[in-house]
Amino acid sequence: MNLAGIDVNLVVALDALLQERSVTEAAKRIGLSQPAMSHALARLRETLGDPLLVRVGRAMALTPRAEALVPRARAVVEELETLLAPLPSFDPKTSRRTLKLGATDYVQFVLLPALEEILSREAPNLTLHILPIGVPPAADSLCEGEMDVAVGRFEHESLPLDVRRVPLFQDTFVGVARADHPRARGKLDLATYAELSHVLVSPRGTPGGIVDGALAKQGLVRRVALTVPHFLVVPHIVATSNHVTTMLAHVAATFTALLPLATFEPPPELDLTPVTMTMMWHERTHEDPGARWLRDALVRAARPLAHARGAEREKKAPSPKAPLAPEHAS
Repeated sequence: MNLAGIDVNLVVALDALLQERSVTEAAKRIGLSQPAMSHALARLRETLGDPLLVRVGRAMALTPRAEALVPRARAVVEELETLLAPLPSFDPKTSRRTLKLGATDYVQFVLLPALEEILSREAPNLTLHILPIGVPPAADSLCEGEMDVAVGRFEHESLPLDVRRVPLFQDTFVGVARADHPRARGKLDLATYAELSHVLVSPRGTPGGIVDGALAKQGLVRRVALTVPHFLVVPHIVATSNHVTTMLAHVAATFTALLPLATFEPPPELDLTPVTMTMMWHERTHEDPGARWLRDALVRAARPLAHARGAEREKKAPSPKAPLAPEHAS
């Protein structure tokens, strides 16, 4: 049988007829006129090759074929109702959904405290899984449904057309040294900066980075004394040594408040462009109410970062200074 030629409304009519065993009552059940239901019964009889309903005295009775169809027709209609039902409502205060956020370690460090505050206040029963970003690329994980939202630096990634993105916030680079470092103070010239002993954060363990590229344009190479895969250990190393590091200011602000550290301005000739943290999601979750709520919460959590330390030099960047309003992010 060619299902393309079957009117789904006939299945609904069949279920009503089998449940009510009356053309009149079946018509009332699904909101049809009696003539329309009689026409539907005639089409069903022709399609199935069976009378389905027959008169017995003053009542109507089901044929054996119709009796066998009762549970199957009900199951099909219930499945159709589930399949075609509108999106379920989402109440963050009562929802027990699990949402998946892909985020770099930097994003987790600077954004999760504010996001968790929103979650605990507005969605206390919701579960948030934080997933690392790296391999495979975040865009692939979004396309595969492994993440609902991803936040990180994606300016160099070529994204599929069905992946949306908006900038959340920016951060600038600052130098960090121990508070009583003999040379790393105030504004440094290029030569002094390059001569200092640097700690490099290299997640993949490869040499070089943004700073090294900027120095190379000036014909200089810095001394890298130590390379580590993540930034969390760096402030502790710098606080107890003559090493310095260059990191994003939102992270530096946290550690300078906790450790005997001071910041200094990298040489302006390096022209270290502020970095933009971007939120991405796949088209499939664009209208999902839970994913929309999470995107809105991320926008609100990121808003203070646009005004905190590290936002002073954002005027150099082409992206918007502040994160988008929630209505523009979903």
